[in-house]
Amino acid sequence: MIDKISTFVNSNRQEIIKCLKLLVDQKGGSENRTAVNKVGSILSDEILKLNFSLFTFKEEQFGNHLLFENHNCDQAITLSGHMDTTFTSYLHLPDFHIEGEKAIGPGTGDMLGGLVVFLYAIKCLNHLGYLDKIPITLFFNTDEERGSPTSKPVFQDLIKKTAYTMISETAGANNEIVVGRRGKLSFDILVKGREGHAGNFKGNKSSAVEEVAHKILAIEALNGYWPGTDLNAGKVRGGIAGNTIAGESVLSTDIRYSCMEHEADIKAKIIEIVEKNYVQGCFSELKITSERPLWPLKKKGIGINLCSVVEKSAIELGQSFGTEFRKGTSDANFFGAQGVDVIDGMGPIGFHDHTDQEYILIDTLFERIRLCTLTLCKLESALINASQSPQDR
Repeated sequence: MIDKISTFVNSNRQEIIKCLKLLVDQKGGSENRTAVNKVGSILSDEILKLNFSLFTFKEEQFGNHLLFENHNCDQAITLSGHMDTTFTSYLHLPDFHIEGEKAIGPGTGDMLGGLVVFLYAIKCLNHLGYLDKIPITLFFNTDEERGSPTSKPVFQDLIKKTAYTMISETAGANNEIVVGRRGKLSFDILVKGREGHAGNFKGNKSSAVEEVAHKILAIEALNGYWPGTDLNAGKVRGGIAGNTIAGESVLSTDIRYSCMEHEADIKAKIIEIVEKNYVQGCFSELKITSERPLWPLKKKGIGINLCSVVEKSAIELGQSFGTEFRKGTSDANFFGAQGVDVIDGMGPIGFHDHTDQEYILIDTLFERIRLCTLTLCKLESALINASQSPQDR
């Protein structure tokens, strides 16, 4: 089996790189619906050749989410990744190119390389005659880089129909897979004051910008209050000019936390800061913009679990293996928070995500395809055992 998988991957190396280049070349930032939908079209053309059905979730703000299935089962293996990149402009970003062991370009790691892993894993299974034996759901969304606001309901439905989940964000620097992630809460604080001429005001000045300044200091002061929690007051908007008292201002903030017990306390503290008026005549409102639940680190259990299957596959393939709890979030959080057996980091090793220096290590792209393919083969027997009664085993 391993020799056959390796032969397939090795014989398709140039095609795999060509596919990655084609996806990167679309320049599919989250807000570019046309480009992201083109990424989806490229993937659909290939996947539909493999006897998958396709359901399209049409969106107006972002590109269309795509759900592929080769089964009619209550419990399947879900492979999920996002088709959008974080970039709002590609003007100063490099085109896809190869330099030595690196494939360089925006989205190579986050996470078009991961989509290529899943595509060629199922192609390899098809080549080996295994694909129709394994119930696989592929879900590719288009808004992950913006917090998955429109695809979140799809994930919530998928969770009910999933036995195992793999997400193909980039691997760790030493080939680690991800087995837990911090939770995330992003929000805007909208502040209203009283606009006026800076040279003519009398009495109390109700500046929305001044009120926001107080809230920034209050939020930043919470850093270090809860272990494993980071708060960042990251963006401020408001005011017209230096000679005008600001009537409105908006503060965008991001919070990451690693302990479920702290979540309620964190939210209570933020509400307290929002509701407290530091400047007379100002009023504030809280608007949640993005939220991903904590995916708590889960120790290996007894019996079959996805982490142990991946580890066994890596050992058989002669690949290094490790696990990590990652500080950032992904769509894996939705699955992990609900107790689904999920791993992340099944994409290639990559560096400098979200920058003009983003790249992946090419050989790890091929390694991950081999690893994903062998893991799916092993999960076939796990699903069969799970569906059988004790008397049938």
